[in-house]
Amino acid sequence: MNQRRCIVHIDIDAFFAAVEELLDPSLKGKPVIVGGLPHERGVASTANYEARRYGVHSGMALRTAYQRCPNGVFLRGNYHIYSAFSKRFFEILSRYTPDLEEASLDEAYMDLTRCRPLYPSFSRAVREIKEQVQKDLGLAVSVGVGPNKLLAKLATSKAKPGGLFEVTPAEEEDFLSELNIEFLPGIGPKAQVVLKMLNIHKIGDLCGMPRATLRSLFGLNGEKLYLQSRGMDSRPLKTSSVPKSISRETTFLEDLWDRRLLLAHIAYLCDRLALALRKARLFSHIIEVKIRYSDFRTEACRRLLISPVQEMGRIYKISQELFLDLFSGSRLSLRLVGVKASDLTKTRPLSLFEPYSERQEKLGFAMDEVRQKYGFGSLLTVREKMLDKLYTFDRDRGFVLKTASLTK
Repeated sequence: MNQRRCIVHIDIDAFFAAVEELLDPSLKGKPVIVGGLPHERGVASTANYEARRYGVHSGMALRTAYQRCPNGVFLRGNYHIYSAFSKRFFEILSRYTPDLEEASLDEAYMDLTRCRPLYPSFSRAVREIKEQVQKDLGLAVSVGVGPNKLLAKLATSKAKPGGLFEVTPAEEEDFLSELNIEFLPGIGPKAQVVLKMLNIHKIGDLCGMPRATLRSLFGLNGEKLYLQSRGMDSRPLKTSSVPKSISRETTFLEDLWDRRLLLAHIAYLCDRLALALRKARLFSHIIEVKIRYSDFRTEACRRLLISPVQEMGRIYKISQELFLDLFSGSRLSLRLVGVKASDLTKTRPLSLFEPYSERQEKLGFAMDEVRQKYGFGSLLTVREKMLDKLYTFDRDRGFVLKTASLTK
């Protein structure tokens, strides 16, 4: 008989806000919103639990968050500090099992099953992991335990904030049946509307629907919902560190129309994107440029490459062409520009027509070392120098005098 798996889902509570409170204890007990200042046009990245009582949540426009919580403490945040905490977080978890999936900066799945000889009691081991993370990081975490990723994730939602919840075999059916349908990852807003019209509000109600009915309503996703409503999930942990995509974007406080200035921002974003690719030792087969007009209309254009890229110059050349195709002839100004690399691979390009340049790679890493020591603004491209004349360069956030930079 197959042994029951032990999957642990662990999530740092209100991560960005929690780090800010740790660094500045005077923030404790106050509603904290991280992502930007109230007058800026970005969105909240994180809201602590005090802010959530006012109805503020991640992804909400900063101005809306301010309307709901005018007494909140609004912070732009510092991605480099959060990244350092995240790195430490995963270092701690990796001590306990090699089967570790980094789901996001502050969230992970752990499979303890293969480590059974090391842990006579999984429950005791999970409590130890939770206590160790909280002790070493100084941050509260919520932990869920189950036989698969789905139930472990759902258990974490039950454990929040700061608790631990384990779905045992005896409790599995009752636990699932009482949860609202929106807790299932495959059910978005549109599916919720359809199901609620059918008087389906709980996962237990969904479990009673025939397989064929779910397939006719939702196609292949209906099959997934049928299995999930019964707590079935065979997904393995994704222990590979290769992400699906890497993107960098900037939202402007004031709409921009000047093409030269916009291309300078594109160059800056490409530079940051190339830096991220080099650090991860990844190459991209697809480059995409996104723009958002002053009327909130969003457009994107992408290019599939035969030979994958990592070098900033090539990424910028492609991005420049895509941007000009999108923006050419427009009379509207822009509120956002973004660049994304996707279809990522660790395999270096092999091409007869565009040979891979090891010299460029070494130059890129040398630039990274200088920037690591003296700050990103210590080395800028010609186009970025145009921005440097008009904006104040912030080491952690980029060009920030007239832009609310969301680059990471």
